[in-house]
Amino acid sequence: MNINGVVANNKKFCSWTGSDSLPLRLPLLSVSEEHTICQHATILNGMCVVCDKLMDDSYGVCFDYIEKGLRYSIDEISRLKKRNTKNLLRMRKLHLVLDLDHTLLHSRWIGKLTSDEKYLEKAAAAAGEFSSDKISRGNDLFKIKIGDNVLLVKLRPFVRSFLEEASRLFEISVCTMGNREYAARAVKLLDPDCKYFNSRIITREDFKQKERKCLDLVLGQQSSIVIVDDTESVWGGRVENLITVGSYDFFKDKKKNDCKSYSEQMSDESESDGALANILRALKAVHALYFDNPGNYAAGRDVRSCLAKIRSRILMGCTILFGDDDFGELPLIWSRAEEMGAICTLVTDASITHVVSSNTQSETFEWAEQEKKCLVHPQWINDAYFLWCRQPNDVSFF
Repeated sequence: MNINGVVANNKKFCSWTGSDSLPLRLPLLSVSEEHTICQHATILNGMCVVCDKLMDDSYGVCFDYIEKGLRYSIDEISRLKKRNTKNLLRMRKLHLVLDLDHTLLHSRWIGKLTSDEKYLEKAAAAAGEFSSDKISRGNDLFKIKIGDNVLLVKLRPFVRSFLEEASRLFEISVCTMGNREYAARAVKLLDPDCKYFNSRIITREDFKQKERKCLDLVLGQQSSIVIVDDTESVWGGRVENLITVGSYDFFKDKKKNDCKSYSEQMSDESESDGALANILRALKAVHALYFDNPGNYAAGRDVRSCLAKIRSRILMGCTILFGDDDFGELPLIWSRAEEMGAICTLVTDASITHVVSSNTQSETFEWAEQEKKCLVHPQWINDAYFLWCRQPNDVSFF
C-alpha cells in the first residue's frame, strides 16, 4: 500500500492504495491548521502522514498486517470500524473472521508423518518454492517449504466452495495463531487469485497477548462480525460472536492413539455434509436473519443475537434425560444442549424425548428402551453443537 499527501484547494488529502478496507482519498486538515491541531490519526514508519511529526512506537495501535509501520490512533480505529461496517451494510454484507489451522486446513511437517502416512509425500502437489505453476483447484494436498523444512498442507473438504459462497455475503479476514510467513503461504493455497482476503491476514505477530486473539485489529464493528474457529478459548470475551467448528484433523494426532486419522484410513470428511457445508448454512441463516427481518432492524441489528437465536433452535422441542452414566463432560454437554434450546433433566417422566447414555448396562438405558425413547450417545449433542444442526436420532454410537 502507498500513502501520499496531496494538496488541493488549501486542503491536504491522504491518498491510499492497496487494501480495500481503507479510504481512497480522505480530506484531513487545511495546510494552515495541520501543525497546530493535527490529531495524528495515521502514523507510517514513525511519522504522522499529515503533519510529519515523529511519533514513538507506543502511540496508537499497530496495523502491520495492512502495511509495515502503519499505526492508527484509537479515535481513527473507531472511525474506520464504523465507516467500513456502514459501507458493507450498504452492500448487504457482514464481516467474517476465519481461523486457518484445524478450521480451513490441516498441516504437518513431513518429518512427523507416521509410517502409514508416508504415501502422502508423493501424492502432494508441489506449490510455492517447489513449483512456479499456478495452483490447481483440483488439488487439496500440497507441500510447501518453510525455511529448510517441508510442510504438507491439506485443505478441508468443501473449503473453496465455502469461501466462494461466503464471500458473497461477508468481507472475509483471516485471524490465525500461525506466523506471517506460514499464513501467507497457506492463504495462497486457499485463495490463489486473491479474491477473498486481500491484505486482511492477521497473525500472531499482531497480537498483544500471544495466546489470545481479539477483534481490535478487525476494521469492523463487533455487532457485525462473525467468527469461525475450532478453538473457543483463544477468543476470551468474544464467544458471543463465535461459531465453533469441529476441529479438522486430517493427519495423525498422537494424543488420539485409540483411533486412526483420515490420512491413515485414506478417507476424508464429507464434502456435502461435513463441517464447512453445515457452517455455511449457519452463516447464510445469520445473514438472512440480520438483513431480512424488519424487526431486527429496529432492535439495532447485532449478529450476536442472530447467532444465539439460530443456535437455540437446533434442539428446540427436545427434553433430554441424562442418565446415570459417569462421564466427566456432563456439565459441558448439558450446557451445550440447553444453549441449543433443549430442556435437560435428571428425572424420568413422560415428557422425555431423548435419553443421553453411553452405558448400555445402565438403568437409564434400559428404561429408555422399554419406554421407546430416542437413545443417543453424548457425541450426538457435540455433533449438533459443532455442525449447527440436529443429527439423525438413529445415528448409532454404541
